[in-house]
Amino acid sequence: HSGTSSTMKSSAVESDISTRCWLASTPRIPVSSGDIPGFLERHRGLFTTEQIRQLNGATVAIAGVGGVGGRVAEVLARSGIGRLKLADPDHFSESNLNRQAASTLGNLGENKAEVVRDACLAVSPILDVEIFRDGVTPMNLDRFCEGADVIVDGTDYTIPSLGLMLARRAAAVNTPIVTGVEVAFSAWHTVIQGDGSFERLFGLPRSVTLEDLDRGRLEIPLWRWITAIPPYVSRAELKRLDAGEIEAPAIAPAVELSAAMISTDVIRVLLRQRVSVRAPRIHMVDVATGRSSKFRPTKARFYASLLPIAIRGGKA
Repeated sequence: HSGTSSTMKSSAVESDISTRCWLASTPRIPVSSGDIPGFLERHRGLFTTEQIRQLNGATVAIAGVGGVGGRVAEVLARSGIGRLKLADPDHFSESNLNRQAASTLGNLGENKAEVVRDACLAVSPILDVEIFRDGVTPMNLDRFCEGADVIVDGTDYTIPSLGLMLARRAAAVNTPIVTGVEVAFSAWHTVIQGDGSFERLFGLPRSVTLEDLDRGRLEIPLWRWITAIPPYVSRAELKRLDAGEIEAPAIAPAVELSAAMISTDVIRVLLRQRVSVRAPRIHMVDVATGRSSKFRPTKARFYASLLPIAIRGGKA
């Protein structure tokens, strides 16, 4: 069995290398002053020709392109964005297959930024992509943010110092950040813009430093990220999660939902249209319950969401 898998993976890698060579030679087609490219024909009715040109002239930087960030990148490529900056130091693994759209059996072990770049170039003839294989670091932060009209923060919430670093650099040049988190069959997102917006969203003092977060002198409580526990979650599984017996569950429907919400507000920011929400408020949608709400996360709301689960007494 292992020999067969190895052969299949080798063939897939060789095929992927050939695809990359073809993509590298694919000519880029700029939006002309006349009409729009054929692949954007179905944009008519929702976007004017001028708006399509605005999207083609835009640059979006995405930090973290495994799950939500990778799907956002593809959606933006299909929407006619002209330039993407993709940053991720991670490599696809088997555990990503259940939710990360760019992950396949053929690219396990490959850098996520490289794979997502190729997926985006494969669908858009007008796109330019720059990748950062080391992720976003203090050394490349300025280059990553330079020229970006919007930044998407798809980094891991377990490394909040990275989010703070991005937010402060973005605030310094007045670049909006769109971010979000998926929870079970739900997701929330918001637009962060302006000095101190990240700190207000996550309840941090303005004086907080990156070192404070890295060393654990200050922490962002879980309820700031997981703003409410859906009522259909099992109490028994919550206990296992709290005990560290299982990782936080993550599934494809929530990733797709989150990517749709984030990419929509990215487009609206680029077109200077009103966005659905701004920090410190968030917009949360649960497709399993059909509920949608906008609110400022609070500890009281989080613990109130646990009451239905507690009443069920451990039943799923």
